Amino acid sequence: MRKLLLISILFCHNALWSQTTEVTTALLNTPDFTQPLKITPILAGNFGELRSNHFHAGLDIKTLHKEGFKVHAIADGYVSRIKISHWGYGKAIYIRHKNGLSSVYAHLQKFSPEIEAYINSEQYKRASYTLEVFPKENLLPVFRDSLIAYSGNTGGSTAPHLHFEMRKAGTAIAVNPIKYYTNIKDLTPPEIQKIYAYPKTPQAHANQSEKKIQLGIKKVTPGMYTTDKVRLKGGVAFGIKAYDRQDLAANKNGIFSYKLFKNDSLLTHINFSDFSFYETSYINTLIDYQQLIDSKERILMLDSEQAGDLSVVKSKKNAGVIHLNHGEEATLEVVLEDFHGNNTRIKIPIIGVSDTAVVKKKIKKTPFPIYFKSPAHFKLTHASIYFPAKSFYKDAYLDLKENEKKITVHHKGVPLHKNFTLSFKPGDSAWSKNSYIAYQINKKQSIYSPTKREQGWLTTHTKKLGTYEIKEDSIPPSIEARNFKPNQNIKNYQYLSLTIKDIETGIKTYEAYLNDRWILMEYEPKRNTITHHIGDKTPLKTVNKLEVRVTDMLNNSTTYSTSLQWK
Repeated sequence: MRKLLLISILFCHNALWSQTTEVTTALLNTPDFTQPLKITPILAGNFGELRSNHFHAGLDIKTLHKEGFKVHAIADGYVSRIKISHWGYGKAIYIRHKNGLSSVYAHLQKFSPEIEAYINSEQYKRASYTLEVFPKENLLPVFRDSLIAYSGNTGGSTAPHLHFEMRKAGTAIAVNPIKYYTNIKDLTPPEIQKIYAYPKTPQAHANQSEKKIQLGIKKVTPGMYTTDKVRLKGGVAFGIKAYDRQDLAANKNGIFSYKLFKNDSLLTHINFSDFSFYETSYINTLIDYQQLIDSKERILMLDSEQAGDLSVVKSKKNAGVIHLNHGEEATLEVVLEDFHGNNTRIKIPIIGVSDTAVVKKKIKKTPFPIYFKSPAHFKLTHASIYFPAKSFYKDAYLDLKENEKKITVHHKGVPLHKNFTLSFKPGDSAWSKNSYIAYQINKKQSIYSPTKREQGWLTTHTKKLGTYEIKEDSIPPSIEARNFKPNQNIKNYQYLSLTIKDIETGIKTYEAYLNDRWILMEYEPKRNTITHHIGDKTPLKTVNKLEVRVTDMLNNSTTYSTSLQWK
């Protein structure tokens, strides 16, 4: 029975993952959608863009550097999910439509009055600002063009905009919504910035270099480029840095379609019509991750190495790794295309050679090998490190350096697919209650890594390679009133706001009480503020006692108390 259940689960997972573009597009062709914002659509980001550890799952629609634009339901349906988080999508609303699609609206400032009242009630029931709820079908119906929210800048957003998605309802498949933005002005083709050759197989080289090389780009005509002839030996792949832009915006957005041809025969096709959220973390196999860490550049690889793991890659595995016999010549062509059909091309003449490399690539072997399909457990003098199977995307040798309070686990230029476990052994004396594990961003800055105490050891589960160290945090958070003073008369106030900060491990919890009753506070980490909007649920009296308590990740706590007048 357990085997049957497991097979069923795996089948469903793979079925979700392998949904074809044709099926999704057929669904999308049925409805008549309106637009969520009634302003000229200008994109700050588009579908499938290469982001940190994920593909961008929607459109980022500009809101003129302002918050508060009305957000409308694109079609009839009902609110199926609402999530409020300090990070990620911030305030987000999910609407299920009758045609089998769902729409998502994120980074919202607030919801419509009806939805806001429902959410406010749920927050007070749970005594929590953050929540995730799944209303029943008949509870919050919406209609085409219904007001559902106002645009904002909540969560991980860095500037006011609306993040808008479309999904195949009941699945993990995000679909490209741009086809419904027919009034987006776009006659601008993609731009090529850089192109690289990557020797892949043993002893392979390009222009006598076993290391990757950047190719010079020459413009032939508008939209057509070429490079100098590349001399290849062994298997060599190519990677490209490029962007797309719409007519009304300067933003450098993602490319809809990448194609690699050899002598007019298609080798690799990468297309962002849709993808599954299950596969989005595989983005790090599609880019030159070391280049991202070193220079913040995203180079998309055209070799299809991970074709079986990514539905956006419409090619056979390693189809883009080029092999030529000595003296054999060919022409590669990379075609970049946006959704509106604007395209840019670059031709790469290549020739096979049999000479030897001048620039050698060194492979450093260490006592700490990693094999892709096997777990690995390294027990060091001061620490223990455990990697589950398939934590890495390929076999590797790790560099491990340690002392009693610091360990370097390889380097940041290698991506991980799974969390690994790092544990620090106690020294001559036990770790103090203020000890924690920190991840070193640079020589001057480190951040808290979620730390547990297990049998005297300090342990963290993390997905980042690099340097970790033991630090101490005995400093409690700070709390400061922003718009009121002790004993202030707040009769005409619409809200109460405070600044909360923690300089070491960060804020774990915050809670506020007015006259010993919990009140809702909205936390905005970007501004370090918590805000209570005075309303029907504010338990006011003539003289009121406000108490705010903030706790950091190591349970250091601060309480702020004051009296406020209401008369």
